Amino acid sequence: MMDWIKKKLRYLALVLFCAGVLSAIHINKVSSENTFDRIQAGQWVVASMYWQDKLVSTGKTFNPIGWHAAHKTLPIGTLIRVSNPKNHRSINVTINDRGPFVANRELDLSLGAGALLGFNGLGTVYMEVLSIPPTKKHQRPIVENLFALANGNCAGVAAC
Repeated sequence: MMDWIKKKLRYLALVLFCAGVLSAIHINKVSSENTFDRIQAGQWVVASMYWQDKLVSTGKTFNPIGWHAAHKTLPIGTLIRVSNPKNHRSINVTINDRGPFVANRELDLSLGAGALLGFNGLGTVYMEVLSIPPTKKHQRPIVENLFALANGNCAGVAAC
C-alpha cells in the first residue's frame, strides 16, 4: 500500500514540476480570428442595428446583410473588431457610413453583422480598431495661390 502511495506522489511531483516548467515558457498569443493586430485600445460602446435601404456615405447602396457599420468619427474604410460580451462572439466589420445620429450611441451595425454577433437591437459591445486606411496626400495649391495673391507675389502661380 505504501509503495502505491509513494508511486502516486512521485507521479504527482513530476506532473507539478513539468507544469511549472511549461508555465514559465513565454508563448506569443495569436488571435484565432484573424491576423490583424489592434492599433487602438478597445472601448465599450453603445451600438444599435440598422437595415434601411439607402445610400451610404461612400455613395454605394447599403447592403443590410453585409458586415458593415456606421461610426461618427472613424474614417470610412476603417476595419474594426466588434465583440458581444454576452456570448463572446466577435467579427470584423468595415466602417462605410456615418452615424448613428442618436444621442449616446456610437456605432450602428448592419443587420448581417448584428445577426452574426447574436445582437438584439440595442446594447453594449466591445470595439477595437484594427486598421485605418491611409490618408491621401493632398497638395495645397489653392492655399499657396491665396498666399501668393495676398502678398502680391505671382511668381510661378498660373492663376496670376
